[in-house]
Amino acid sequence: MPKRQPKPASDEGYWDCSVCTFRNSAEAFKCMMCDVRKGTSTRSTFSDAIVSALRTEGRL
Repeated sequence: MPKRQPKPASDEGYWDCSVCTFRNSAEAFKCMMCDVRKGTSTRSTFSDAIVSALRTEGRL
């Protein structure tokens, strides 16, 4: 198994959302795209938000 390469220094000012993979600034405490908190590792919160939005819109 190959070793993981360290991230380049230019990536230190960002974090990638674990749900939608959007690259956020380091200062952001939640994802600017999907509103999931930094460090969230499950998809259930995001999935629940989608289902809730669809119900609100009357699609479900």
